[in-house]
Amino acid sequence: MNWMDWDDYERFWIALIGMVLLVGIAHIVVYVLLNKATANSLKVRRAFLLRCQRHLSAFWWVFLVSALVSVFGITGALIVCAVISFLGLREFVTLSPVKIGDHRALSFAFFVFLPLQYVLIAFSEFGFFTVLIPVYAFLLLPIFSIVRQDTEKFLSRKASLQWGLMIAVYCLSHTVAILQIAALDKYSPHEKTLFLLFFLVLVRCAMLWQHIADYLMRNRVNRIAHEIHSRMTWNGLLISAIANALIAAAFVWITPFTVWQAAIAGSLISVSSVFGRLVMRGITRSLGVRDWADLTGGQQGVLDRLDAILYAAPVLFHYTLFVTTR
Repeated sequence: MNWMDWDDYERFWIALIGMVLLVGIAHIVVYVLLNKATANSLKVRRAFLLRCQRHLSAFWWVFLVSALVSVFGITGALIVCAVISFLGLREFVTLSPVKIGDHRALSFAFFVFLPLQYVLIAFSEFGFFTVLIPVYAFLLLPIFSIVRQDTEKFLSRKASLQWGLMIAVYCLSHTVAILQIAALDKYSPHEKTLFLLFFLVLVRCAMLWQHIADYLMRNRVNRIAHEIHSRMTWNGLLISAIANALIAAAFVWITPFTVWQAAIAGSLISVSSVFGRLVMRGITRSLGVRDWADLTGGQQGVLDRLDAILYAAPVLFHYTLFVTTR
């Protein structure tokens, strides 16, 4: 049967099952290579393969979220994303300097601005949704501490809360806001979910290609920010961007783009994913921990799993608006 003869429901699930099989095969290959590296005491290769396994494991979360969105639609996507934002913001605030004078501001952040952000997305109020947190939340939240005359470390406390909202709520909310773009109005719910899958898979691919390229082309001189992340290199970033551009162009039929627009989108997703991860790593270092897993007893935290998506989602959202509304 011709692929174009299948309905949207069948296309989505066939595409998802195909990706699951590919990642499953990759897991098996890495597992075999890891056993050989362990048997031969190849410590560097073993560390590389263990990180490959970690990157591949991240795909399962992508597939699970995409499947849930396919089943429950945009409403389910908004609820899931809002819950993840809540957990991510809580994780961020846990490491942030907070005083009694911040409690009212925290309440507004969690129970007013967070749900309002997703309500605005649900009604496609993009004009308000894009300024709610970076303008109104940034201006309003410091007022609560000023009214209480609590100015000790005022700037650092407010900046920390504002950054938490930006990262965990504003940036993450663009992941589901992408599905509400006017260019996708003609898409069926399953086609929209396929576009979301396209984005999430490219984010994870970007990190995987970066990791592989960094290992194969190890170069201390070309490291992007060796004090923050000891392995990421400019060489790896370039290869990741090229690889993602080719993948995006090959799957242009999923998107509202032309081939060249899809290739550019793939490169932008790759670059923004890498720098998003570096910025999040820099934030954790400034807060005195190696990563967000320190809060969860060694298991990856919510923000550890989302770090690459947080920068890539707003970039893809605004790029899609730009190229589809000209």
